[in-house]
Amino acid sequence: MGSNVAVLSCYEYDKDNIKATIKEGFSHIGIPDIRNKSILIKPNLLMPAEPHYGVTTHPVMIEAVGELLLEFGAREILVGDSPGNALSNIENLYKRTGISSLENKEGFRLVNFSREGIIDVDNPGGMVPVFPLTKIIKEVDYIVNMPKLKTHNFTLVTCAIKNMFGSIPGFNKSKMHAVAPSPEGFSRLLVEIFRSVGPDLNIVDAIEGMEGDGPSGGTPRRFGRILMGYDPVAIDAVGGWMLGYNPKDIYTTRIAGEMGLGENSLENIEIFGAKLEDLFGHDVKKVNTVYNVTNKLSSPIFSFLSKRLVKFIKIYPEIDDDKCVRCEACLRSCPQKAIDKFDGRMKINYKKCISCYCCHELCPQKAVMIKKNRLADILWLARD
Repeated sequence: MGSNVAVLSCYEYDKDNIKATIKEGFSHIGIPDIRNKSILIKPNLLMPAEPHYGVTTHPVMIEAVGELLLEFGAREILVGDSPGNALSNIENLYKRTGISSLENKEGFRLVNFSREGIIDVDNPGGMVPVFPLTKIIKEVDYIVNMPKLKTHNFTLVTCAIKNMFGSIPGFNKSKMHAVAPSPEGFSRLLVEIFRSVGPDLNIVDAIEGMEGDGPSGGTPRRFGRILMGYDPVAIDAVGGWMLGYNPKDIYTTRIAGEMGLGENSLENIEIFGAKLEDLFGHDVKKVNTVYNVTNKLSSPIFSFLSKRLVKFIKIYPEIDDDKCVRCEACLRSCPQKAIDKFDGRMKINYKKCISCYCCHELCPQKAVMIKKNRLADILWLARD
């Protein structure tokens, strides 16, 4: 159905208003033929966090979309995700994020990706030969991708493409980080996972997203938008633009476009409901990353110097002992086994640390800070 993206105004999590807004979106991008089909809605349920924190897809959004799909003739609506922390209790995750409210709703069924079983999906020519994906993706007829628009400390942006990472259940996520420790390599892996899953429709919760040190430690940001489209690359190009990034600056968006998986050039995307120039997030707080420092400097001289000094630029996680409750979520989520417990305190072995920021992303207490050394501070100030 092309690379059309509907960008619709919606400022509150009111179900009736959301349903009306999404109906308007379908009038622009086309109504899917889902009669008598089983639908999987895949939200972003990164961690057990209440909706007002802006970390997860809002349950009212999920309910509104599910009801509409049932009205369009869908047979059943399955809702599920796999959290970043492999040891998270799924029932608690669904309760804290508000998703459990859908459990007894007619036409809806909550699914546990890990309990549904795992299937190896071939990844020909990719970074790994197969992906261990939740079996449910091959048992449904149609997949609706429902991400949250947020900044991300490792990939800069998390939206449609990144949301498919949750299709890999349990500790296999950590293995993926270990396979691809660099932001560019990991982004390519994310694109390959997205390609293997192949979602059919994308509806983005950008009513309230996140800026700063996302995807969990940043600040909620009211964008007042819902994004809809069948081309997830185009969705990410527009979503990244709303966060203040050109599509070429986002590895996942650029790589997916180069692989022919969608349109990553804003000039070739038809946007309904808003003007492109009005969407740019010029004041959105960016994440603290080496990539941001070395690639976003306006001065050619600073850019030239920073790219040669990159090995001396340190932007790293640091554990705040006063906030840390020793739950060991960071230890369990670290793909490099760079975190351990010594004398009752969590310690990071920086010789092993690859700055993937999984510890920061998954800490329920926000006890992992992102720190910069002096050189990174200087270049960051120069960038601004």
